[in-house]
Formats: sequence, structure tokens, C-alpha cells
Amino acid sequence: MDKKKIIKNLDAEDLKGFEEFIESQPSESHFLPRGVGGGIKKNETGFEHFTFLTNDSTRLTKLKSLLTEKLPFSGKYDQSDKLLRDQKMEVEALKSKIFELSNRPESKYHKSLREIFDSFFGPTG
Repeated sequence: MDKKKIIKNLDAEDLKGFEEFIESQPSESHFLPRGVGGGIKKNETGFEHFTFLTNDSTRLTKLKSLLTEKLPFSGKYDQSDKLLRDQKMEVEALKSKIFELSNRPESKYHKSLREIFDSFFGPTG
């Protein structure tokens, strides 16, 4: 199989992470240096590239799961109308409760309005 033909068919976004991986490799290194012989110490290997590839593989697996399993399910059983209806009912209930609380004669809102009106329209003395 010709590697150049495969690479030409891929999008630039697909290759971005792998280009960064390849560019960060020293020219004479192996894929994962072992730390024996060639001047690279064992504690310098760190497996950063292996971790990157593992995390990227996990991310792609989750993305595939989202696209193949969860999105078709949400399209088939759409709940947005019900959720919007529930939210509107909750907002209306909160509005009525706030109005009831602020409409009481002993509420702070009522007291503040009374002070304002009394300061402008109250008896002058």
C-alpha cells in the first residue's frame, strides 16, 4: 500500500495532531526510545507521545459513540418541546410566587414603595 496516496486523500485537520507528533520527534530516534544506548536517558522518554495517542484514541472513540448512538436517538425521540413546556411552566410558577411574596404588606418591596410615596406625597410638617 502506498503511504503517499493515503496521506493525499486525508483532510488537513485529520493530519494536524500527527504532524505535530512527527515534527517533535528527533530525526534519529525510534518511535518510543527505550533509554538504552543512544544517549537518551530513561527518565527523559516520558511517554508523552504515547499518552497523546492514547488520549486522542479515547476522544475519537467517544466522538464516534456520540455520532452513531446518541444523536440518532435524540433525533428519533426529540424531547425539546416537552423540556421547553416544562421550563415555561416553571417560570410562570416562579413569577406568581415572587408576585405573591412581594405583594404582601409586610414585604420589603412594599415597605420601600410606601417610603418612596410617603416621602413625595406624604403630609409635610
